[in-house]
Amino acid sequence: MAKKLKAKDENLDSKGIEDESTPIENWANKLDSEIYKKCAKMYTKIVQAFENRNEADEMIEEYWNIYNAESDDNQMYQGNSNSYIPAVRDAINARSKRALKQNFPTKYKHVEAVGSDGQEPQAQLALLEHYIRSTKLKSICRSLYVAGDVTGQWGLYIDWMRDVRTIGNMVKRPAAVEDLEAEDPTDEKEEIGDEETVDEGPVIIDYATEDLIVIPPTCNDINKADIVAMKMRMYEEDIERMVDEGIFILPEDTSVSDWIKDKKGAKDRNPPKKRTQDAGIKTEGTLTYALIFEATAYLEFEEGKKSLAYIYFIGDDDILGIIKAPQWGQKRPQISAPVERISGSFNGQSKMESVKWMQWNLNDFWNMGQDSAAYSLLPIVMTDPESNPNYAMMVYGLAAVWPIDPNKTKFASFPALWKDAEMMCASIEGKIQSSLDVTPMMMGRVPAGRKNSNMVGAQQQEQSIPIMDHAERFEEVILNPLLERFFEYDCQFRQEELTVLTLGEVGVKAMMQKVPPMQWGNRYFFQWFGTEFVMNMQRMQQQIATMNVLRGIPPQQLNGRKLDITPILQILSDNVFGTELSGQILIDDRNKFTVPPEIEDEMMVNHIQVETHESDNDIEHLQKHQVAAQASGDPAGLIRTHMEQHMQQLQKKRQMAAPPPPKGAQGVPGGAGPGVAGTPRPGAQTAAPQGPQQPPGMIGPDQMAGGMPRG
Repeated sequence: MAKKLKAKDENLDSKGIEDESTPIENWANKLDSEIYKKCAKMYTKIVQAFENRNEADEMIEEYWNIYNAESDDNQMYQGNSNSYIPAVRDAINARSKRALKQNFPTKYKHVEAVGSDGQEPQAQLALLEHYIRSTKLKSICRSLYVAGDVTGQWGLYIDWMRDVRTIGNMVKRPAAVEDLEAEDPTDEKEEIGDEETVDEGPVIIDYATEDLIVIPPTCNDINKADIVAMKMRMYEEDIERMVDEGIFILPEDTSVSDWIKDKKGAKDRNPPKKRTQDAGIKTEGTLTYALIFEATAYLEFEEGKKSLAYIYFIGDDDILGIIKAPQWGQKRPQISAPVERISGSFNGQSKMESVKWMQWNLNDFWNMGQDSAAYSLLPIVMTDPESNPNYAMMVYGLAAVWPIDPNKTKFASFPALWKDAEMMCASIEGKIQSSLDVTPMMMGRVPAGRKNSNMVGAQQQEQSIPIMDHAERFEEVILNPLLERFFEYDCQFRQEELTVLTLGEVGVKAMMQKVPPMQWGNRYFFQWFGTEFVMNMQRMQQQIATMNVLRGIPPQQLNGRKLDITPILQILSDNVFGTELSGQILIDDRNKFTVPPEIEDEMMVNHIQVETHESDNDIEHLQKHQVAAQASGDPAGLIRTHMEQHMQQLQKKRQMAAPPPPKGAQGVPGGAGPGVAGTPRPGAQTAAPQGPQQPPGMIGPDQMAGGMPRG
């Protein structure tokens, strides 16, 4: 099969996915409406809010220079050496690696849920695990941890993307039955067939903190703010897509290229200072893009009922789109929270603020020491120019002969100040690591001094506290809301069936489940299972000891309660063997069900292993699998292995269905069946009991003359 020709591509985000009952309605061309007039007044506030961020943005630029080890105007010492010691960067990387390991301790198991019916929603958990893998969330969290320590703020933009493509495939089909002229009836002919594929799922973008403003800035919850605006840099293709979806409205009979040229000319008529924070067409070198403000606010599209709205500004009194948010949950697409919450402020403070001066001093002292080391390696020759008028001839290579009076010449060396500089730098680096909650063991070094095992264990437990707290904060404000957003978007936007992997079972098809919006927070509660897993590993020994205590309690002392240690065994199995093996060790028959043989064939052809079920019709499955194995060739051998399991299961069922053999009768050895326990076997003879233990070296009775031989 050969892939072919692309015929049509269609990329839609959540705002462009139309619902037949409620098509997209845009208020950008309704200039006389109250909604448009209210939105037009927001632009001045948005520009002013971005201008108020200028000082904070300049500080963030300094912080990124520190992390990227780039020298700037804050370096006081100007010498020959221009080195940069990345002490802050190494500490931040150590923090992010340890915290990320707390959030992602295992594979395929990141989420736990509690349902209102008391059962674990396996399909929903498997779906969330699929989205965690497809969005590459771990890589995003790695960069998000670094950005949080540098800027003081975590931020994600969540959307749903649907990619519809129509592709052509070159397919080989058997010759038609009526084609009697074919030389060989098994010949195949090639045909081009069109096939439409749909790729849909959540999309996560980790945006820059400088590109987001919240009005008022004292609001701690982004969903309770009046206005939230974000800078979007869009190119001509992106604008065309938004116009096709109906989100942007351009003047009639105007192409996107002409519109960009017109806006670019309007930019030149504005003062340069005003153009800095305004939206419009921007040019960086040869790159031209449109800087658009995407603002979200709650507006009254219906009287007495406020809904979330998306407003797109391209300039003063120039609005490209005003649409009602399609999300049922009516939540803003951004998830943003400070690393350390500050009362009365939406944005947090960078971790670098307390160590930036130490980092700059560290660089200055280190460069001074490097220059001193270079000078100390060069000898200083002192001579009397009057006694040695030809002192310039003293500059020779190795093993040179100097025609001068040796008593008139002295050698000296530059002081080795680099040793003092190195000690000062080591002290500053230790203070930086201490301020950032980083220990020597986190930096890959063993603390100095002799320590016993108890002291080492206490140190490891103590050093895990700040990182554990850091990771728990990240789960609380970022990962848990992200899981809820995954579930909400999936319930609303997904239209196609999705095959996902569930814990313990492989290849289960999860159908889309319609859950009303008011039940999202009540029916299922999702929680990130990262730091909890690490804590479970630490509590495992206590769990085992407590389980043994519970097993030893008599039933009459339980006061009518029933002891079930299955959840304890499940947790212990997950922690020790991992979620991949625990499902095969502790098998839950409630999660096993029979699957039609046609679906099993499709799964095994796609290299998905399938287990047999006791309720399967083994004879029917063997017949269907035999046909599928012959048709596909079974290159992976999964069908043959599955058929052997069916044959073993069929043989086991026949043995269980066969009548049991007759049992032996009491006192009648042998016969049709084995004798009853306690009955002597044929040929056995009774023997006298053995006597007491005889002393060593004594001759046995059977060896004596006339003694009775051994029977």
